[in-house]
Amino acid sequence: MRGRSGSMSFARRPRRGLPSLAFGSLRAALALAARCARGREPEALVALALAAFAGLRVLGFALAFPFFTNVDEFRHVDMALKYARGYVPGRETDAYEAETRRLVAILGSPEYHRDARSRSPLPPPVWRAGPEVLAQRIARMEAELAPIHNLEANQSPFYYTIAGAWLRLGRAFGFDGGPLLYWLRGLAAPAAFALVLAAHRVLRRATPRSRFVRLGVPALLACVPQDCVYYATSDALSPLLGGIAFLLCVDLALRAAPGAWRGAAAGAVGAAAILTKLPNAMLVPVAAFCAVAGRVGGRAPGADGRRCAWLALFATLCLPVAWWLARNALLLGDPMGDARKIETLGWGLRPLGEWLAHPLLGPEGLAAFLAGLARTFWRGEIAWNQATLALPAADRIYVAASAVCLALAATGLRGARPRGERVAEGAAWVAVLSALAILAWLSVRFSYGAATNPSLERPWFANGRLVSGVLVPFALLFVRGIERGAAALPECWRERGAWTALGAILAVACASEALLSAPVFGSPYNFFRLP
Repeated sequence: MRGRSGSMSFARRPRRGLPSLAFGSLRAALALAARCARGREPEALVALALAAFAGLRVLGFALAFPFFTNVDEFRHVDMALKYARGYVPGRETDAYEAETRRLVAILGSPEYHRDARSRSPLPPPVWRAGPEVLAQRIARMEAELAPIHNLEANQSPFYYTIAGAWLRLGRAFGFDGGPLLYWLRGLAAPAAFALVLAAHRVLRRATPRSRFVRLGVPALLACVPQDCVYYATSDALSPLLGGIAFLLCVDLALRAAPGAWRGAAAGAVGAAAILTKLPNAMLVPVAAFCAVAGRVGGRAPGADGRRCAWLALFATLCLPVAWWLARNALLLGDPMGDARKIETLGWGLRPLGEWLAHPLLGPEGLAAFLAGLARTFWRGEIAWNQATLALPAADRIYVAASAVCLALAATGLRGARPRGERVAEGAAWVAVLSALAILAWLSVRFSYGAATNPSLERPWFANGRLVSGVLVPFALLFVRGIERGAAALPECWRERGAWTALGAILAVACASEALLSAPVFGSPYNFFRLP
């Protein structure tokens, strides 16, 4: 096929087809949810509006960022393309797909790695060039990527399985090339929509006396500018899967007589979360805490049903993960499947006797680790013109607000509270602390090079996207902390004061993201400028 400029075309349909379909799908989901909410109190409609805002916001930013972001997006795109054609990890070559090499050559934007001080004009997109320039670019990318291996080839498979199926669906709609890859990114939009609604639904049961928590948590989930949901990455579904699994565990603990099918569903979602990102293993201690909180061994009516539900949960949670680890050990000689990745990155295993001497375990290292993690947990890690999209003032607010709100949330742990609140908050603390422990274990396990991330100077994983599966537990504790802080106000001002504090923080998050992303929306390489 030939495009308007005479160069090769890589889109079978007009560029307007993708947003029309995506926005139409969101409108259909919104209409369905509205019918479900009809006849209920206005609170359900507020939650519905927040969910719609979350989905549309994620979709808008996903379309605005050009390919391929600095956070290894080309590797994750390649894995999605592999799984779309039926790739079997560990049994096939992990070389880059020919389609990946072609798409990187055509769609790749220099804006992520371009020096902002450069005075040379930004080169036009390759798709606007003649066929000779396009052929040269493809040949150069073939030479660069053909000899190397994809470091994600044997990593956890669930996201790539879903992404591959999503790509096949997009192709069934007629998408190809650039529109197909933006369709892949769009997978996170309905996930954001579903997460906000699910959080509100479960919190109605867990926190019936606090409207601020029931709506504040969805508001935070809808506005937090974590950018891992804007590009193709295995982290993109982690907030949904980790959040839904957490909510299902809490809901199971609060039910008097849950069916075994509820336990099996919670365990299956938890297994999917762990098989998407390893730090989501925090769900195992969360499930154990909720099982104890749900009085599994009690003699009250329904105890046998609860016991069956929790047995079903642990079976469906642990067995798929154990199977994957055993499979990797047999095929690759490494349960985690990351031996080649570690070797390629130049990392080494730190001797066990040196773990306690790791800088992370000292006060200065721990403070730097937690502060860096708080910053990237809120706003992500995308860079533009070699500079991370971050405002120092906003970062300071994220770090300070996280520390203060979590400290305030901790002050209420020993107070008298309804059982639902105790279970939900306790499970949230288990999730957050377990995720931090997993990141700490991964950090002290390896020794790093000077030019890697982590590095010799900062030898820890302070990457918020790695623990984005705890977004819901963190949001619950954060909002609860604001509520406890507002309890010092006169009773008539408490809820208003809490909403003012949360609204101010979310306004900073949204305003800083809009300001930082303004050049992105004007990029000649993004979806809106495709031919």
